[in-house]
Amino acid sequence: MSARNVQFAQAWLKKAEHDLITARAVLVLPNGPTDTPSFHAQQAVEKALKGLLTLHGITFSRTHDLFVLLDCVLAVYPQLIVYESVLGLMNGYAVETRYPGDILEPDRAEVVQAVQTAEEIVELVSNLLHPPILTPPASKN
Repeated sequence: MSARNVQFAQAWLKKAEHDLITARAVLVLPNGPTDTPSFHAQQAVEKALKGLLTLHGITFSRTHDLFVLLDCVLAVYPQLIVYESVLGLMNGYAVETRYPGDILEPDRAEVVQAVQTAEEIVELVSNLLHPPILTPPASKN
């Protein structure tokens, strides 16, 4: 991992964290909209996955498709497959919820789950980029 990749991955992570802040803030509003936090939850996951790919020097296409990004990430983190189904629900939040049309606003419970998933993935990436410093156990002398 090059220092440049680490720095760029950290920049992706910071953007993901900003999206999470926005998603949480809007979600707690009484009778607040659900399209905005769902969009920002999707964006947080997208940017976190792009950060992981950047960290490992894996090129990816310019896309909002979480399946495409997850597929690339699975090469280095196969354990993320557990998020496949929920990312499928979140995939539509990138575009469909942003524009008027036939798509209804997502259900609040669904958006809460999306924000929780985004929090988990962003935290996972954060831990990979900033591993906790472990203190060695004290000697028993």
